[in-house]
Amino acid sequence: MRFVHTSDLHLGRKLAQMSLERDCAEVLSQLKELVGRSAAQALVVAGDVYDSPNPAEVAVRLWDGFITDMADLGVPVLAVSGNHDSGARLAVGSDLIARAGIHIMGELQDDLHPVVLNGVNFWLIPFVRPADVRAWASRLGLDVDSVINYDTGLRLLCDHIRSQEAFAERPNVCVAHQFVTNAGVPPERSDSEHFSLGSLDNVDRRVFDGFDYVALGHLHGPQKVGEDTIRYAGSPLKLSASEIRQHKSFAVVGIKATDEGTRVKFKLVPVEPLRDFREVRGSVEELVANAKQEPEEQREDFIHAVVTDDDPIDVVARLRRVWPNLEQVVFDNAVTRAAGVEQLSEEVDFEKDMRELFREFFLAQAGKPLEDDEARLVDEAMESVLNGGGDVA
Repeated sequence: MRFVHTSDLHLGRKLAQMSLERDCAEVLSQLKELVGRSAAQALVVAGDVYDSPNPAEVAVRLWDGFITDMADLGVPVLAVSGNHDSGARLAVGSDLIARAGIHIMGELQDDLHPVVLNGVNFWLIPFVRPADVRAWASRLGLDVDSVINYDTGLRLLCDHIRSQEAFAERPNVCVAHQFVTNAGVPPERSDSEHFSLGSLDNVDRRVFDGFDYVALGHLHGPQKVGEDTIRYAGSPLKLSASEIRQHKSFAVVGIKATDEGTRVKFKLVPVEPLRDFREVRGSVEELVANAKQEPEEQREDFIHAVVTDDDPIDVVARLRRVWPNLEQVVFDNAVTRAAGVEQLSEEVDFEKDMRELFREFFLAQAGKPLEDDEARLVDEAMESVLNGGGDVA
């Protein structure tokens, strides 16, 4: 049995305020081509199909067109919802489209049974929180009190799966979207991933003991968790500056039952993005000059710029003239090092205090932090505006 494992498509995502529609369409095209070229007998998508619980129309059209293509090719798709997805929305019409070989587990079902393909059990577990598992356990009359966190919740689910007769009959693949660690050792993370406070969503890899392969989604860097057969496929696109040095790929997995046991092999196939996400470093003058030497299509890449000038002027505007998809500016100079400030993202975080946002905006434009008297005037002005006050002296 051969299948392709991917995850975290994040259809509908934007970078540098730019739609990734064409980028995602290219990824799906490469995925479709790989499925055919590798003679894969199934495609596994381990969650975060969409970037939002309320995906944009373009994202829905991309996914709809893709699974239709897979059905036309006769290649089954096995997908679970991720923490970015609305499980209910993702699974609309799931009973109907399962007849065409598109198997989507959006929400935890009382009857956990495998999708059996070519003599292999595929167990689909959508992204779940402890409350989801407790509700499920209560309906089935299982030990609700044992579910105190993510780890014990997934353990109860997997114990229930292992107790079924089908589990002993053939090789078993688990498809899940969770934060899985190896004996508490955290895997490689990215800034674009969402985690609970203090990593309370940690699930130890031993929860999946007995499965022959665990196809994970959630983390964006391709990696194993303790052993090769417990693996994150990673996102096919670089979605934040922290992912620039990651080598994005799809995993082609082969699984075969033998007299000696189940053998699992895999290989990673690189993804070739429509536009890269890369880092550039230097003074503004150097960066502008270097950009002008690049081919026009390369200047469409997403850019993370590290600016080294001590007193740069109008940095963002100047760099955007040569790199329209400038995503982030970081200052690494004497001024920022002395101030203990190293990084500034152009992406707006609405959870931040307005004063903090203005300080970051000022740093981006001036290349230096606000002086104390300047910060005081800003605080007074914002206080006046927020309270509906009048002039600020």
